[in-house]
Amino acid sequence: MNNRKKLLAYFTCITLVLASCGKKDAELPEPTPAITGIEADYYVVVNEAIQLTPAVENRVDSLVWLLNGQRVANALQYNFQAPATPGTHNLIIRAYNGGNIVQKVIHITTGRYLNWAVNTNQILSIQASAKFNGKTDLKWEVVSAPSDLYRLAAGSTNTALFATAAKGTYQLKISSGELIDTLLITVRPTDRAPSPYIAKVFDYLPAPGQFVNELPKYNAGDTYETMVTKAGNELIGEDANTVTLGGWGGYVVLGFDHTIVNVPGRRDFRVHGNAFGAAANPRANAPFGGSCEPGIVMVAYDKNKNGKPDEDEWYEIKGSGNFTAEKEPWYSIAVSKKLDVRTFRGYEMTYHRPTTETPDPVPAPNVSIGNYIRWTDNQSQEGYKIKNTFHNQTYYPSWVKDDKITYKGIRLARNGIEESGSGTYFVLYAFQYGYVDNYPNPHDNSGIDIDWAIDKDGNKVTLPGIDFVKVYNGIDQENGWLGEASTEISRGEDLHLLGQKIATINP
Repeated sequence: MNNRKKLLAYFTCITLVLASCGKKDAELPEPTPAITGIEADYYVVVNEAIQLTPAVENRVDSLVWLLNGQRVANALQYNFQAPATPGTHNLIIRAYNGGNIVQKVIHITTGRYLNWAVNTNQILSIQASAKFNGKTDLKWEVVSAPSDLYRLAAGSTNTALFATAAKGTYQLKISSGELIDTLLITVRPTDRAPSPYIAKVFDYLPAPGQFVNELPKYNAGDTYETMVTKAGNELIGEDANTVTLGGWGGYVVLGFDHTIVNVPGRRDFRVHGNAFGAAANPRANAPFGGSCEPGIVMVAYDKNKNGKPDEDEWYEIKGSGNFTAEKEPWYSIAVSKKLDVRTFRGYEMTYHRPTTETPDPVPAPNVSIGNYIRWTDNQSQEGYKIKNTFHNQTYYPSWVKDDKITYKGIRLARNGIEESGSGTYFVLYAFQYGYVDNYPNPHDNSGIDIDWAIDKDGNKVTLPGIDFVKVYNGIDQENGWLGEASTEISRGEDLHLLGQKIATINP
C-alpha cells in the first residue's frame, strides 16, 4: 500500500471513531423485557381452563404465546383450555421490544385429578366437587404421600382440612359409593423457613405466687403490656429462659410462626418446664415424682388466619388427670395421706390483694406471713396463701390494678406428699401424661400429642394442627417450706421440625 492509501485509511478510521463517540444516550440499546409472575409448571384438570397473566418489566412492543410450537395469542394474558384427554404441553411466552427478544417456557400437565396447592406447615381447607353435594357418607383418604408428616382431618362431610410439614405431591381420594374424585395437593416450602420455637407471647397473667414479679422481673411503672413483652423476651426462640405462672390458674398464651402439624401416632410439641425427680425419696418403689407442677394445656389453630388467638376455638389437651386422678400411680398414697384428690372441672378461684407485706408477730417456721393472700372459690371454700421467708417481694402481680383476680379452669388432684414424716421432704408426683412442667424436659412424657384434644363438651376432636398454645397452672397446693405448686415454663418446641420422633399413647 502506498503512502496516500495509508493516509486515507487512517483518516477513515478516525472519522468512524469520532462518529461512534458522538452517539447520544437515546441511541443506546433499549432494556430487555423481563417476564415474572408465572410459575414454571402448572397442573390443569381436563376440560378446565386457567388464565395466565404475567408481569412484564420494561416496555414491550408485543407479547406472543406459542402452544406446542403454534402461535395461539398476541396479548398480555392467555386463557389455556385443557383438552378432554390428559397430556403434557409446552407453552412459550415471548416478549419483543426494539430488537430484543426474551422468552419464558411453561410446562402444563393436564389430567383427570383436581389440583390444590399449599405451603408446608399451613392448613389447607379442601372442598369436594359439586357432584358430592347432599352426600353425607363421604370418605376421605390419602392414597400416596412423600412423607408421613401430614394430617388429613376429615369427617363424612364435603370439607376436609389438610396440613403437612414436608414438601411434595400428595394424592387424596374422595368417595361416596361409586362416586370418586382424586385430588393432587402440591406442597411447596415457604420462602422463609419456620422456626421450631415459640415466636410470640400474646397474653401473660400469673396467679399470686412466690416467683411472681421476679420471673420475669417487675419494675415500677410496668404495665400489662410491658409484662407481656417481658414474658416474650424470655420465651421466644431457642435460648428461652424460665417464666413463672404462679399459683393455680396463672397462665400464658403462646404462638408459633407456623402450624404445628398433628402427625398421627406421634407427639407433636412440648413446652419445657423445670420438673425434676426426687433424689432421695424415702418411699420404696415410689412412682416418678420430685418437683412436678403440672400445667394444663389448651390448643387452637388459626381458623380465621389473622395470626391472633382471638376468635379461634380453644381445645383442651386431655391429660391423664383432667377428669379424675384415680388411675395415677400415686393416687392411693395421696388418699392415705388425706390429700384433697378431687378434680374440679369448671373451677374458679379468686385471689385478693394482700393487706400487708409485714410478717406476723409470731411467724411459723419458714413462714413470713401465714394469712397472706385471701382466696375464695366456687366450691364454697376459702382460705389464705402463705408468704415464706425465701421470697420477700409481693406475690400479687404488681401491674394488676384490680384488688382481686379470678381465674377459671380445671383444678387437678393435689399431688404433693410429705414423705419424711417430719415436714422436711415433699415429693410432688407426676401425672402420667398431657401436661407441662410435669416430667423432665428430655423425657418422652413431656411431649404433647394434639390428638389428645377434646372440645368444651369433652368430645374428642381431630385437628390438622395448631398455631397457639395456652398453659395454666393446674395445681392448687401449699407444700410446707417449699411453698405453693407453681408451674414454670421455658422453651416451646415443634418436635417435627426438630426431627424428634416420639411415639404417642392412646389414653
